[in-house]
Amino acid sequence: MITRLIRFTACTACIAGTAFALGLHAQTYPIRAIRLIVPFPPGGSSDSVARVVVQRFSEGLGQPVVIENRPGVGGLLGSEAVAKAAPDGYTLLLGSVSSLAVAPHIFSNPRIDPRRNFAAIAPIMSSPLTVIARPTLPVNSIADLVALARSKPGALNYGAAGLGTHVYLVAELFKKQAGFDAVHVPFQGGAPTMAALLAGNIDYKFDVVNTTLPQARAGKVKVLAVTSARRIALMPGVPTLAESGFPDIDATAWVGVVGPARLPATLVSRLNAEIGKAVSSRSLSEVYAAQGVVPEVASPAAFAEMIRREYATWGAVVRQVGAKLD
Repeated sequence: MITRLIRFTACTACIAGTAFALGLHAQTYPIRAIRLIVPFPPGGSSDSVARVVVQRFSEGLGQPVVIENRPGVGGLLGSEAVAKAAPDGYTLLLGSVSSLAVAPHIFSNPRIDPRRNFAAIAPIMSSPLTVIARPTLPVNSIADLVALARSKPGALNYGAAGLGTHVYLVAELFKKQAGFDAVHVPFQGGAPTMAALLAGNIDYKFDVVNTTLPQARAGKVKVLAVTSARRIALMPGVPTLAESGFPDIDATAWVGVVGPARLPATLVSRLNAEIGKAVSSRSLSEVYAAQGVVPEVASPAAFAEMIRREYATWGAVVRQVGAKLD
């Protein structure tokens, strides 16, 4: 009995010591710069979102947040690096619907499971997609695009920011539902994809609103539809895909921050609070509103549930479309 009591007392002391250490760590964290890995190239939508929010996030933490672009394999390369990092709060991932809900289903050996390998911290923003075409393409609506594509099987091409990305999968779903064939031209990120469209090297693409708007306002692209359930205020004349005959395509891009699994709850809570403050700040809200982006604030538990839900949803789409890649 005495031996058992001593062991119990020792374990209790151990637990108390661990709790004290975690509490102390939370009070002093962070003491150095934090890496935020963006698993896509510079200039894309994820990269631009990161740079907008990082300044206020850094101010709240009192330490620099350094963006490190690590693109490849639909965002899986950068995601894997964070999954393998020490769970100390100094290496975080700008996760997205592409890297956390789409690519793990598309590639046969993703080497990560978003439901198990990451600690959900906080969402940042969401945005509907647009369907845009080069100005010289003889179409002015989704109906025109579908009719042209059907009349010339395999003659049209579309660009996407890499195999395994959300925009790639939505484009494949659209092709399947519309019943036409078009050639997929993969690029390493959203910026080169847009450059190819502006140069007339591809015919159309799916894109997020914030990167579409400047080109649309300059008359450099034709905006045929948005993928949201309702029209958006910044482009009220652009119909939804549902209005255009495709009610089953309701696609929203989202971005948030996750860390390695086993990240202490105290650090998750601190990071969630600081990201929430940054996203909710008036200046950032105004920037997002001007870009057609919706700021998102949620608890770590709610964000984790959203990731699980999106992972299941887009997994079903991958199976429906047959978009599996080696």
